[in-house]
Amino acid sequence: MSKVQEYFFSPADRKLLQANNFGNFSKLWQAELEWFEPPNYRRSGWSGAARHELQLENGKTIGVFIKRQENHLRRTLQYPQGCPTFRIEWQNLNKSTKHQIAVPHPLYYGERYVDGKPQAVLITYELKGFSALDEWLRGDQCKGGNQYLRKEVLPTIADVVRRFHDHHFRHNSLYPKHIMLKVHQDGDLTTTDVSLIDLEKSRRVFYPTGARIRDLDTLMRRCPEWTSHEKDLFFNYYLKAGLENLPPAQLADELWKIPLVKSIKRRIVTKLKK
Repeated sequence: MSKVQEYFFSPADRKLLQANNFGNFSKLWQAELEWFEPPNYRRSGWSGAARHELQLENGKTIGVFIKRQENHLRRTLQYPQGCPTFRIEWQNLNKSTKHQIAVPHPLYYGERYVDGKPQAVLITYELKGFSALDEWLRGDQCKGGNQYLRKEVLPTIADVVRRFHDHHFRHNSLYPKHIMLKVHQDGDLTTTDVSLIDLEKSRRVFYPTGARIRDLDTLMRRCPEWTSHEKDLFFNYYLKAGLENLPPAQLADELWKIPLVKSIKRRIVTKLKK
């Protein structure tokens, strides 16, 4: 068994885990936790997540996700022999948090090797009250075709995705289920919180243009819940084009003149024909 490598996001996080008897890798690995969803088995490895509530000093609780995996590797130029995918996710969460990009707040990461197989544990704070974008679009808040609310959330989603790309990140799996929303209505005021999740496939790139094309192509194709006009509005807000008040047909025409949008739309048409 190799030496355990452990990282806490802050001294307060270390203290919180220790107070809940989760102060080291062994205790986290051996803890009897109920899976949030069935573990993912791949080749000779597996990966799964459990939701757990930690006790705070004031008697309240806070939700966290404790993710554990064994021999679940990703090979990159930096790690040609492979490394735990949770290590990459931990690194991406830390970098994103540093750049104030909305992602689940990281708490802990640890790994060790047993019989040549890497074991890893990653803990993040729960996104309480959030729903995946596709679920939200099919949910109660959008019942009856609430077009106003559907359009109201687009600027915030576009801003988070754009800032992710502006900092030279490529998500590589930007499906609607990986964009989390919490929408609150108070009279005429609507506030939206957005967070990107599942960053284990994400990577930094030298030039963000390719990242924008790949991720936005994926998002547009994988979000049939959005109408064509809503997708165009998303592009408008992503690009800060200021065209949101144009009629749908004119908005589409103006966006087609923008090289980035033109490339993405052509890419989508080509893929749909295959």
